Amino acid sequence: MKNEQLIISLILQDLKHNQLLLGLEKIGLDVNDTHYLSILDIVFQLMKVPEQVADDCGALYLNFMDQAIQYKMSDTVKRDTLKPLAEVCYRQLRILIDMEY
Repeated sequence: MKNEQLIISLILQDLKHNQLLLGLEKIGLDVNDTHYLSILDIVFQLMKVPEQVADDCGALYLNFMDQAIQYKMSDTVKRDTLKPLAEVCYRQLRILIDMEY
């Protein structure tokens, strides 16, 4: 698996996890950041996010995480509705990072 595909897969898993957490909050269950997976940190390491744009990249990433709740949950990998969102997130992060270099 190429690095790009690995990063997109990680973003996708984080989107799914966040979708679950936001869904639980929506029905009144308090999840209190106790289930943070630190995938953002791994994505930033793999993408070599420069410190100068880390805050902007973080805000962009969290915006995508918030969008996950608007997508229908899918039950199989083949019909994963969040994959396009993960791909767009990756591309926009790449643009921010490349602008810094």
